[in-house]
Amino acid sequence: MKNAVKYHFSDFTRRNYRRLLKLAKSTYVDRGFRTFCESERFILWRHDVDFSPQSARKISIIESEEGIRTTYFLLLHSTFYNLLEKDVTDCIRDIIARGHFIGLHFDPQYYDLTCEEELRRKLTVERKILENLFNVDVRVFSFHISTPFAMACKRYQYAGLVNATADFFRRRVGYCSDSNGYWRFKRLENVLQDAEEYCLQVLTHPEMWQDRVMSPKERVRRCIQGRADSTRRWYEAILREHGRQDVDWE
Repeated sequence: MKNAVKYHFSDFTRRNYRRLLKLAKSTYVDRGFRTFCESERFILWRHDVDFSPQSARKISIIESEEGIRTTYFLLLHSTFYNLLEKDVTDCIRDIIARGHFIGLHFDPQYYDLTCEEELRRKLTVERKILENLFNVDVRVFSFHISTPFAMACKRYQYAGLVNATADFFRRRVGYCSDSNGYWRFKRLENVLQDAEEYCLQVLTHPEMWQDRVMSPKERVRRCIQGRADSTRRWYEAILREHGRQDVDWE
């Protein structure tokens, strides 16, 4: 149980997320990656949706209730979800309907990228897919997994998209991340309470925030099991609908 204290497991509940939003509003004004002004004490709430659009929708509801707009970065090559599945598409459309922004979560390893010119071409392709699917303007991207190539791409924009990890953000904007389900650098609550950063980018992964206190491993396994259960229920429903047998050994 010592890890529960060391890694602040109790931080990662949706109830606490709402409290952190309220705390942030006392110091910072929420902005998008295309709407911030350097003279403001702004906060960029960024969600990399790696595992669960369903969890992303639940987080988006909390944010809209608190009057906050954030940016959800969607991955076209996720092992955990398919943006073309109706349930997933509905989740994203609901997030958009709540006024949130959509960004591209881009995986350079999928293409084995080694040069920025090829990066621009692939970003253009994936951006169009997202825009056509959800009828939105996509204006920002984030890299999926911090590869050496991704970290070397420091320009502010590529293919007309703001780079969320550009050198500008690294040098001029504070950063707090919950990657892999724990605070990688500083605890968000401390960052918000101290308010030492004039402006701030906060990266969260929605699936890492649940209704009850769980370990990071449990949170990921919950996503895996939830996806498997959903697929099983879909198959069983199809059998019932068409009067088919679910034949087993006996």
